[in-house]
Amino acid sequence: MSSGGATSSGGKASAGGATSSGGKASAGGATSSGGATSSGGKASAGAATSSGGKASAGGATSSGGATSSDGGLMYTTDFDLTESPLSENGAWHHDGLDWTRVDSASGLAFGTQGLGVSRSGPAGYDDSYAYLSGFPPDQHATAVVHLGTIDGSCTHEVEILLRWADSAHVARGYECNVAFDGSYAQIVRWNGAVGDFTYLNSGNVPGGIHDGDTVSASIIGTRIALSVNGVERATAQDSTYTTGNPGIGFWRGTSGCGSRADYGFTRFTASAP
Repeated sequence: MSSGGATSSGGKASAGGATSSGGKASAGGATSSGGATSSGGKASAGAATSSGGKASAGGATSSGGATSSDGGLMYTTDFDLTESPLSENGAWHHDGLDWTRVDSASGLAFGTQGLGVSRSGPAGYDDSYAYLSGFPPDQHATAVVHLGTIDGSCTHEVEILLRWADSAHVARGYECNVAFDGSYAQIVRWNGAVGDFTYLNSGNVPGGIHDGDTVSASIIGTRIALSVNGVERATAQDSTYTTGNPGIGFWRGTSGCGSRADYGFTRFTASAP
């Protein structure tokens, strides 16, 4: 995440001061939450499920459904429900009180940070997020980007989250983000408290981001990788968190410019071996 609306790779500053590239570290604890499987129920092999439900091997699912096969798990959604906050029959979670929620409408998931509202200090990092449950530690997630008309006076990010968990005042896990103009693509560890995070690595996307591009992130063991259209843009190694679930997030900088539907996801798939 880039501070103050700039889109260079310098990133955010934690509460109490600015940091150089790679920098904001502070202790932050792991939390519980996020371990149980989502609601919606399972269907037998070959059966179709409604939004938010699960189907076993061979079952087709609609938006918000999960399928399992050979011990693996997959959740796919086209965000075709209008929800505030995003739920899909209880599949998505958000318990943190210090951060904003994700909404969905017209086939798009997007953040809900205040528009035209200047934010400073830790409150400037009240990213919108939502995450799934029931996934093992090794995870892969892919999302299709919607990029509309952007107000470039502030930063806009889409984020894929890995090994995520939260509680009332704690959100922790790994954020893999991409700026709207491709000027940075970062892997960031959230340490718990709002505004407390540590950069693990940063790259960029030459040529920028376009509507319909695919952003992917994975964590296998301690290796985290962030890709755009199948090309790795940043990788990192980190062993801090060994549990948690995949999810999505959005950040609109500290000035709240633009419109909520200008940069979001139209499709999301999370899977595990």
